Amino acid sequence: MYGFGYDVVNDDYKVVALSYYDIDEPDIVDTFVDIYSLRKGLWKRLGSSPYDHSLTDPASGVLVNGALHWFVSKTSNHPCVLVAFDLSDETFLELPVPPTDYNYSFFELVALRGRLCMFTKSNTITICLMENYNMSWTVLRLTVPSLHDSLCTPLCSMTDDDFVMEVDEKLVVYNMKEDDLWDLGVDVSCDMHTARNFIESLVCPSFGNGTEG
Repeated sequence: MYGFGYDVVNDDYKVVALSYYDIDEPDIVDTFVDIYSLRKGLWKRLGSSPYDHSLTDPASGVLVNGALHWFVSKTSNHPCVLVAFDLSDETFLELPVPPTDYNYSFFELVALRGRLCMFTKSNTITICLMENYNMSWTVLRLTVPSLHDSLCTPLCSMTDDDFVMEVDEKLVVYNMKEDDLWDLGVDVSCDMHTARNFIESLVCPSFGNGTEG
């Protein structure tokens, strides 16, 4: 598992790698946490994560509010919990999750409107948006009949009411007020289950060339 993001406190870009030995054991004994600092040009190992990340999907942590987020478990038999790894203080924190009718292991994470979003692909699509980071959630249930039994992934928001989604290899827009969607006319021939939105936000990471440190 892995993640990449900006540490605003230390003005640094960091790569986080989570790894464990592939052994035939019921529980993962140790998940190692390694961090690469672009400013220092060095890897360091923090030690072991207190969680079992072996069922994490997707493997890439979702970056929101200066932290990488995954669904994990404390043991292989423990219900999923949502954790954030703060890039500045390099610690894990468990976050509250909204009550739902589904096991959290069925949810995936993405970033929408700069907020953490968890969603599930059941018959009724459930999208949960975090409000006031680590405080509350808004829960949306998409009941459009054409979404039943479809594979869909929220990608980004066009307006406060419109989401762009990938549905069965097509790009569509879902309107929350009208509870309806329309086809953008873009067919996707490749598998887009790992597609995510992109916002150009990186500054030139040229540390040491006219930059202190």
